[in-house]
Amino acid sequence: MDLAAAEGIVIPGRTLGRVLGVWACATAIACAAVHHTFSLSVDEAHSRGTLASVWSAGALVARAWLARAGERDPRLDVAMAAHPGATLVYESIVGESPVIRWPEVAFALSLVSGRDGLSVTWQGRTEAVTPDDLLSRQAYDRDVEVRTLGISAGVDVQVVLAVLSERMGVSVRDLLDGGRFRRIRVVRSIPAEPAPRVVRAETMTDDDVRAAVIAAGGYLARGVDPEGRFRYLVDAPTNATLGGYDLPRHAGATYFLAQAAALSGDGAMAASALRAASFLRDGAIVPCGPRHCVSDGPTADLGSTALAVIAFVEIARAGLDPAYGTVARDLAAFLRSQQRPDGEFMHLYDRAAARPRDVQLLYYTGEAALALSRAHALLGDAADLAAAMRAVAYLVGPGWSFFGSRYYFGEEHWTCQAMADLWERAPNLAALDFCLRWQAFDRQLQYGPGDSPFDADGAYGAGPVLIPRLTPVASRAEAGIATLAAARQAGLPPHEMAPLEAQLQRSLALLLRHQLGVSPAAPRYLFADPGAVAGAMPGSAVDWRLRIDYAQHTGSALIRWLSLRMAAPAP
Repeated sequence: MDLAAAEGIVIPGRTLGRVLGVWACATAIACAAVHHTFSLSVDEAHSRGTLASVWSAGALVARAWLARAGERDPRLDVAMAAHPGATLVYESIVGESPVIRWPEVAFALSLVSGRDGLSVTWQGRTEAVTPDDLLSRQAYDRDVEVRTLGISAGVDVQVVLAVLSERMGVSVRDLLDGGRFRRIRVVRSIPAEPAPRVVRAETMTDDDVRAAVIAAGGYLARGVDPEGRFRYLVDAPTNATLGGYDLPRHAGATYFLAQAAALSGDGAMAASALRAASFLRDGAIVPCGPRHCVSDGPTADLGSTALAVIAFVEIARAGLDPAYGTVARDLAAFLRSQQRPDGEFMHLYDRAAARPRDVQLLYYTGEAALALSRAHALLGDAADLAAAMRAVAYLVGPGWSFFGSRYYFGEEHWTCQAMADLWERAPNLAALDFCLRWQAFDRQLQYGPGDSPFDADGAYGAGPVLIPRLTPVASRAEAGIATLAAARQAGLPPHEMAPLEAQLQRSLALLLRHQLGVSPAAPRYLFADPGAVAGAMPGSAVDWRLRIDYAQHTGSALIRWLSLRMAAPAP
């Protein structure tokens, strides 16, 4: 019985159909009206005016409205003369439309991140905030944030209004009461610079990849202080170090630095890797019951120890300091002690109570499996191999018993790296099949050219509205390249592996296009110290907060790609 009948209300089917028809028509009319009123008509061949700006060390020092790009204005000439090395930038307005002023969230979501700015006309005078203004203030993707899903969107309306108020010389309230706001789309040009080379999957070379690895390693190495701590989080436009620290990410960055030092032969990079490793060895290894673990608090997490083992094994394997193998042996024993009989791990350890806590968190079991596999490869302890095999079998079996399991299908990228690392010693066909299916699933979520208004070819997402994050691209590439390597070792025919190889090439090319120092999406003139952040990886095309794991995942993925290329048979 339906609800209406249960409450004594009977709605004839014909009447219900009419109501639904009216609702559908009204919705369609409303959508058409909104689209007609607020849609942006772009005509790049006919500029509606140009904003010429002079930027020096990340600061705007002069601006003028021009009828067209290339016109002269004395203010610009004076600014260029007063700031040697400054950059003159033209932003030509090629489209505009009204914006929804209320509610504020609609206002915030009216601009396309990185591409749209805002103008306001008040008492016959017009001022604007351009995409460069908003990028330099990191004002995109700041208004709406869902931390649990890693989603952020919308321009910071308060920043936009504050800038317009300052430039106009009137209060925000006066602007809101009497101003005419317009969304503007601009095309940027820099007359003094040649067009940058844009890396695509079909043009990416091994030299491109190697240079990106060394640049990423150089960025991390420059940020290791005398005590061995990284500059964990940096605001790229100002080059300011932000707060926070995380031991698992410290260990992961140390691992990549050791990889990059071995690849490049760079002594300074190797010294930085050893300082970062000593920070863990001398200050973060603590008693956990009868064994030792890596922790900076009363509760130890499995990931800190697992990634420290991976880093220490890499340092010993690369010959930077073989003594770290002994340290890794001791920590691997702690990892094994946290494993349950079914292969899963207990991810926390209560140091005061001297007992494990049987809870599970994203990534840690995969990290522990890879750590134990790497420890066995270096040290030869059969117990490490057996534990790693059980962990991988659990991860691709009961650990993934349904699609929405606690190890989210699209994120747990360490599992397939562990599977591939074990392949020559303990091949697991079920694990390889799982990883191939995971990559096929990711391919359905991968953006292609034209799927988004952003430079997103090779990224992953579920729609064109949100600007894609770059770190998931890198971590999926790490796992995907590992899977491809195992598939080759397993003898899969080339035509079956071709879609995965193409998927990975597109992802890696995207990462190279966004690496700071070479990315056309992140102009050097918007940074206070471009050299200090060169080689870093941002969070997205508009999020220029630089966390150490962004460079680590990208760099480790690129090193895997170079290794795969060197191992490939000659055509």
